[in-house]
Amino acid sequence: MDNKLKKFVIHSSLFNHDIIMYLKSHLKLLGFALAGMFICQQAQAEIVIATTRIIYKENSKNVDVRIENRGRSPLLLQTWMDTGDKNEDPSKIVVPFTITPPISRLDPKRGQTVTFVYTGSQALPKDRESVFWFNALEVPPKPSDAQRQDASILQMAFRTRIKFFWRPEGIGGDLASASAIEKIKWSAVRESGKAGLQAANNSPFHVSYSSATLTVQGKKYDVKVDMVRPFSQSTFSVEGLNTIPSGSRLDYNAINDYGGLIKGNVVL
Repeated sequence: MDNKLKKFVIHSSLFNHDIIMYLKSHLKLLGFALAGMFICQQAQAEIVIATTRIIYKENSKNVDVRIENRGRSPLLLQTWMDTGDKNEDPSKIVVPFTITPPISRLDPKRGQTVTFVYTGSQALPKDRESVFWFNALEVPPKPSDAQRQDASILQMAFRTRIKFFWRPEGIGGDLASASAIEKIKWSAVRESGKAGLQAANNSPFHVSYSSATLTVQGKKYDVKVDMVRPFSQSTFSVEGLNTIPSGSRLDYNAINDYGGLIKGNVVL
């Protein structure tokens, strides 16, 4: 059971944490399994990013984001951006932004300001937002010699991943209020013989949802919602339904520029 790699992924509507856990242990199989279950429940990221999404407006010289180490040990912080594939090698990703500093040490209870600058190396659309993802990987210090003598050594590397929006000056407006979110047109559809909901976004903004519930004849169904890109359509499945009758009601929670929730509803 030595030197086995276990990877656990925790998703939430606002953050995406990838937790990579390295466990060196001489425990027996059952003990290892129980220890792993306990570790999964207790594991948590030490860094806190001051926002749940980053908005970079075209007329801004740069954007600063504060990251703090809430833990009791120093950490190595590595930052990078990706274009949507969270598994892509950071060294091979090309984006028109620089991040300073890309690597830094974060002492306990201290913070670090990360600065984003648009380089202009890639032309981005002027009529709509572009979306990227910001990654912050926290790596704990190497164990001491005394810790290495322990029969069980645990090291964890947490990655926090949040959305990064480039907002052209010409599109105007924002997602601070419900105005843009209310422009989404919802309709009932059937896909592969199952019921679904189609969201048509005729705005220049990316609209993200954290949750949604469809009420059909008094019964509630969860809708697997996500982000709807500008000037596009997305279809979301509704488990347990083959058709959606007229008069059904959709209640949703959309996410605004500040990471807050905007509640809304629509009758289909």
